[in-house]
Amino acid sequence: MHRSVLAAFDFDHTIANGNTDTVVRKLLPKENLPDSVKDSYRSDGWIPYMGKIFKLLHSSSIDIDQIKTAIVNIPPVSGIETLLKELHSQGCEIIIISDSNILFISEWLKSKNLSHVITQTFTNPAKLDDDGLIKLDMYHVQNSCKLSTVNLCKGQILEDYVKKRNDEGVHFDRIMYVGDGKNDLCPIVRLSERDIAFPRKDYTLIKMLNDAENDQIPKINARIFPWSDGVQILKKLEDEIGFSKSFL
Repeated sequence: MHRSVLAAFDFDHTIANGNTDTVVRKLLPKENLPDSVKDSYRSDGWIPYMGKIFKLLHSSSIDIDQIKTAIVNIPPVSGIETLLKELHSQGCEIIIISDSNILFISEWLKSKNLSHVITQTFTNPAKLDDDGLIKLDMYHVQNSCKLSTVNLCKGQILEDYVKKRNDEGVHFDRIMYVGDGKNDLCPIVRLSERDIAFPRKDYTLIKMLNDAENDQIPKINARIFPWSDGVQILKKLEDEIGFSKSFL
């Protein structure tokens, strides 16, 4: 079936109303976080930092069941479940591009009965080793995009996905991108005039977009609609691109 709209989503603070990494980190008692680890993400990067956190969790006998419970207890952003289900029912293709990890995202989606609405998830690989320790890897290693972290260029992932689908005979009339953070800027600057960017209100991304003097912001071609509730996005899609009629 031809699907004319690609809906790309961040995950933390966009689908789940929290940050999966920081929620899990908080399972550690404060006294169990050595000074050598506390700020190591500044020097080592987030992925090596979270690797150290997972080792500390493991050595503190905080097992995978406790971690999964913390993840599934993160509530969804208001209205986002309705939005995802409606996009899916209308035949839109939905992907997630996130700097979390596949273990956390998969567990959360499964707990909310949303796995089936997501076509594909692009995120950092993670798995349990034989001892029950979470082993985390980078999605890729890149140094060509200065807007993105070394382990995940969301804009490149989005462009590669669109090209792959084009090669498979699926051509998207429009792309919508929904996010909240600094690393969501890169995919948004790659959108065209026909596309729509949805930055979450009161979060870093919208503040960056509103900062006219920020020299990090290249020209934005997509239309921009701030949001705080997933149902607002649905209503905007109805207004802007005839969502309820065009995709039936």
